[in-house]
Amino acid sequence: MKTLFSSLFLILFILLASCDGRDRVFKSNTEVLLENKLLDSFSENITYIPESYTEVVTDTILSNGFHIKMKTYSNMEQSVLNTFNRDTINHKEYYREFVSEVIITKDSKEIFNKKVDKQFLDTIIEDLQLNNAIVKLSLDESSSIEDNKVVLSAMIQKIDSKNIHFWDLVIHSEGTYKLQEVKELYAYSN
Repeated sequence: MKTLFSSLFLILFILLASCDGRDRVFKSNTEVLLENKLLDSFSENITYIPESYTEVVTDTILSNGFHIKMKTYSNMEQSVLNTFNRDTINHKEYYREFVSEVIITKDSKEIFNKKVDKQFLDTIIEDLQLNNAIVKLSLDESSSIEDNKVVLSAMIQKIDSKNIHFWDLVIHSEGTYKLQEVKELYAYSN
């Protein structure tokens, strides 16, 4: 009985000692993960653009009597997702949306106080198709030299395209505003 127990113990020891993973020594990490169906959990690359909170504050008085206060910041709660696969890695790029809080006064009288984002632009022109786009707003000082208007430049980029389209948000001295496409401007980002 003692020999039988010793023989079983010896066989069990040999079996366990031979299962040390030598069969995996010549396999790549990707092959091992594929074999164990774990590759998907390790093959995802997630990036945020911009990575952290970004804010730009503009406080400008123009020679035509307009005073523009604008705070543009990245919305950390809302983003547009772009997904693609490259080299068996699933890439997820979250493009954070931007919001601009704009206050414009003319001769110390407030004429415009709005939060300009994709929803605001959609209320002006409904078919802009901004679901898959990022909007960034800036002051166009060279176009704002006339006495009766301020021009804010909206750069609209669809995340699945590298094309950037420009629109002017024209705000007149009486507080009316309109959005018009600038067809002569065109840009490409990489």
